[in-house]
Amino acid sequence: MMIRTLALFLFVTPLLAFSQNQEDFSALSVDSALSKGADSVLRFEDITLDFSDEGKLKTTIDRVVTVYNKTGMRDVRAIAGYDNNSKVTDIEAIIYDLMGNEQEKIKKRDFKDYSAVDGGTLYADNRVLVLDYTPTRYPFTIRFTAESVSETTAFVRPWMPVFTYDSGTQYSKYSIIHKPEDSLHVKATNFEGYDIEYIKTPEQSVWIARDIKPVSYEYKSPALDKRVPRVKAYFDKFYLAGVPGVGGTWEAFGKWMYDDLIKDTQQLDASVITEVQNLVKDLPDDEAKVKAVYQYLQDKVRYISVQVEIGGWKPMPAADVHRLSYGDCKALSNYMQSLLNAVGVKSYYTVLYGDPDKESLDTDVVAMQGNHVILGVQLGDEIKFLECTSQQSPFGYMGTFTDDRDVLLLTPEGGKLARTTKYNQEDNFEQIVAHIELDAEGNLQGDYTETSKGIFYSSKMSLESKDQKDLSDHYYENFSGIKSLSVSDIKLQNDRDRVMYEEHLKLNARNYASKIGDDFLAKINPFSWSNEMIPPRYTDRKSDFVILRGHIRQHEITFKIPEGYKLGAIAEPVALEEDFASYKTEIHVEGDTVNYKRIFKLNEGSYAVDAYEAYRDFYKNVVREDNQKLFIEKL
Repeated sequence: MMIRTLALFLFVTPLLAFSQNQEDFSALSVDSALSKGADSVLRFEDITLDFSDEGKLKTTIDRVVTVYNKTGMRDVRAIAGYDNNSKVTDIEAIIYDLMGNEQEKIKKRDFKDYSAVDGGTLYADNRVLVLDYTPTRYPFTIRFTAESVSETTAFVRPWMPVFTYDSGTQYSKYSIIHKPEDSLHVKATNFEGYDIEYIKTPEQSVWIARDIKPVSYEYKSPALDKRVPRVKAYFDKFYLAGVPGVGGTWEAFGKWMYDDLIKDTQQLDASVITEVQNLVKDLPDDEAKVKAVYQYLQDKVRYISVQVEIGGWKPMPAADVHRLSYGDCKALSNYMQSLLNAVGVKSYYTVLYGDPDKESLDTDVVAMQGNHVILGVQLGDEIKFLECTSQQSPFGYMGTFTDDRDVLLLTPEGGKLARTTKYNQEDNFEQIVAHIELDAEGNLQGDYTETSKGIFYSSKMSLESKDQKDLSDHYYENFSGIKSLSVSDIKLQNDRDRVMYEEHLKLNARNYASKIGDDFLAKINPFSWSNEMIPPRYTDRKSDFVILRGHIRQHEITFKIPEGYKLGAIAEPVALEEDFASYKTEIHVEGDTVNYKRIFKLNEGSYAVDAYEAYRDFYKNVVREDNQKLFIEKL
C-alpha cells in the first residue's frame, strides 16, 4: 500500500481520459486478467462523501461497470435511497453496447420508485429509486451516476473496492471531505497484497484501488469483507436525522443513544404497572419474575416493523406498544425493559447485528452499527439475553441469529460492550435413537426419536405450526434417502424450560433391504449421510475455512433381523480424527440384533487453506462409513 500526504491541487483523477474517450466504454478493452471468469468488471468508480457542510452529507457516485451475464447485473448497484431526511438530487444511467457506443440514456424520471421496506413493516418512510433495465444482450457497459443529500452524517458508508464475488476491479476511488476541526477516525483492513493508494490532507482522505482480480465464493470461507480491502470511518460528532450525536468512546456514544433515543419512551400507564407488579408479587426471585414477564410479553404482542422517528432508530413508546400489542425489535425490547423497570429488575437495551454468521459490532469503530435489538437482563453476575420479537423462543435462548457476538448495552451511565450467549460443542447436541426391525420381505419398520439442543433447537421451533401433511412432507424430505417411506404417529415435545426439542414417530419402508438371491443387503444406518454432505472440491482454493459453531451429532440404532436369517459380514468399528472434527462408530451384536452407535463431532475454529483437502476427505470417509451395509443370510 502507498501512503502519501499532499495538497489537493496535486491530485488529478484519471477519469478525464476515461470519460472523454468512447473506446473506454467498450467491453473489448477490459484487461482479461480482470474479466476472466467474472460476472462483471468495475471499470471505474468515484465515490465522494462530503461532510463539509455542518449537519449535511452530500454523496456523489460515478460508476462504470461492464456486465457479462445476468448475475453481473447485481454489481451495477444502480440504486439510491431516500426518506424524510434525505433526497436524491440527481440520478442517471447510460447504456453502452459491446463496442462502447451509447445505446440508451435513462433519466431520473425513468427509475422505479419503491418502498424500501418489506411486507412485515407497518409504516416507514424509506424509499428507493431503482434502475429498471433488462439487457437484450451481453456483454454491455453501464455508467451510473447519482447525487444525494442527507441530514444524517452518523453513517459513513464503508468502502470495498471489491463489492461482490466474481467481479474484477479496474479502478475505484473513495473520498471523504470534512472540516479540518472534525477528526476523521479510520480503520483500514486487508490491504496487504493489493495496489491501494492513500492520500491525506487536513480536509480530505482519499483511497484508490487498481487492478484487483475477481474473488470467488468458497465454501466455509471468511466473509468477503474479511478477504478484500475495506475502509471504515467515523467522526466523534455526527447527526442522525438532524439530531446531533456524540461518540468518541462507547461509553459516551451509548449514553447519547440512551438519553436521546430511549429514555423518554419508557413510560407506562399506572394500570399497566400495577398489573405487571401483581403478576410477579408472589414469585421468589428476579429470574422467576423475568420469566413471568417474558411470557406476558410473548402472549401479548407480535412483531411488526415500525420505522419512523430519528431515522428509524428511536423505538415506539412503550405505552403505545402496550395499547397496540405490536412493535419491531426496538419497540418490543424497549417495552420489555419498561415492564421490568416496573418490577424492579435491571435490564439493558442491547444493539447488535442479527445474522447466522455471528457478525459482531466492530468494537474499533465507535459509530452507529447493528440491525437488531434484544434485551440483556442482569441476574446476579450474569446477563441473560432475551429475544423479544419471538413468541416461541424459550427464556434466555439466543439461537444462531444472535449467539456469540459483541453487542452494545445502553445504560443511563453510558454504553458497555458485552458478548451474547455462546453455545459450546457439548451444548449443540443432536441425537437420533431408532429401534428398527426388518421383516422377511425386506421391509423396515421402527420407532424414531430425535432430540435437539443448543443451535439445533432453533430449527425445530417452527415444526409445531405445521399441519400433519406439511409435517409428514418435512420428514419425507429429511429422510429422502429411504425409499418408499411412510411416517405415522408423529408426536412433538417442546421442552422450553430445558430448551430441548423431541420428535417421536413411526417409520415404515417397503423393500428397504436389497434382495440378493435368498439373502439381504441393508444399510445399518437408515439415516446415513449422502454425498451431498461432502464439501465442494477446488483445484486452487484461496481462502482458509471457518467452522462457526462446534456440535455433536449422534446416532444410536438397534437393528433386528428377521427370523430365519443370520448376520453375515459386519463392518468393523472405525475412528477418524482430525483437528477440525472426529467420527467414531461402535457395533455390537446380540443374537439377532445389531447395536450401532456413531458419534460425529465438529470443532469450532479457523483452519488454514492447506487443511481444506483433508477436511473434504474427512467428510468423504464419514459418508463411506455411514453407508456401511449388513449382509443378512438366509438360514
